[in-house]
Amino acid sequence: MKTDYLDKFTGTLLGVSIGDTLGHPFEGVLRERIYSRFSDFKEFITSNKKLFNTYTDDTQLTLHTAKALIQGSGFNEDYLIREYVEWLEDPPIGPGFGCISSIQKLKYGIPWKKAASNSGGNGTTMRVSPIGLFYCNDIKNLTNFALHSSNITHSHPAASAGAIVVARAIAFLIDKTIETKFSVDEFFDVIISSISDSREKIWDEFIEILNKIKNSLNISLEAGLIKFSQVGVKSPYFIEDYLGKAFVHPYTLSTVACAIFIFLKYLTSFEECIFQLATAGGDSDTVGAIGGSLAGAYFGKENIPSDLIQLVRGYKDILKISEELWLKFKEIYITKSTHNYL
Repeated sequence: MKTDYLDKFTGTLLGVSIGDTLGHPFEGVLRERIYSRFSDFKEFITSNKKLFNTYTDDTQLTLHTAKALIQGSGFNEDYLIREYVEWLEDPPIGPGFGCISSIQKLKYGIPWKKAASNSGGNGTTMRVSPIGLFYCNDIKNLTNFALHSSNITHSHPAASAGAIVVARAIAFLIDKTIETKFSVDEFFDVIISSISDSREKIWDEFIEILNKIKNSLNISLEAGLIKFSQVGVKSPYFIEDYLGKAFVHPYTLSTVACAIFIFLKYLTSFEECIFQLATAGGDSDTVGAIGGSLAGAYFGKENIPSDLIQLVRGYKDILKISEELWLKFKEIYITKSTHNYL
């Protein structure tokens, strides 16, 4: 089956924005408290649309990453930094400290190697999906540029590991459909191999976590969220009060683990998947954004309900950016490769 790249590009960026928008009101809230507010999430959304009136920095920075790829005809450090600095004028919505502190330094001309925060937070993984899309057929560059895009603001190996894994997962999912499905074992083999060639202990730890997720897909969603909500988090950052509860930590390994776990539990419906992602508890907007990128890459725009698309602020701009990214991808990776055979 021929891949509909435009459908997948659009689905991915919409997935980020929908998950982010739906999760934003629940950021910092325990999952059990979120579910005490409603019996039917779909009805709750319909009755409380003003509550879901914006996305956050997750979507903002994803769109700026996409714009940088469009302007640079692929990854270009200077364009990426320029776009991230422009984000400061948006202005940022609910930014994480790691991102905003680094980008403020970049604004004043401090080289990224000195500006980058030693943060293991999920701020680079939430924005990486355009790189996964653009380099879906160029895995070497995908890995290199996902790593580099992360290092510009976060020097911590957890951040780069998460960025690479999510970008590689998107590349894997882009030619899969709900009709053809995919092998979960192959999915894990692919994303694990993307961070296997490293001397970073945290990358090895992440591989162990990914294997645990693969072997835990038979447990309930609630049990999985409790198991992975703070996985990899060390003292003094581990939150003792939330031990045994579903409250996803903003540490990259924890957030990505929960996003992947939820996504793989709900492979039959975009709506059901995104609802569970956005109500994970804790860093719900970023679980929604990261998991939403995976769901969008898999389901594509055609399988996303129109009411969810229209819920997103400025969704027409997102559709336009998605198309521009696809056109640039088509120009470089499809048109040129076709001409090479003429």
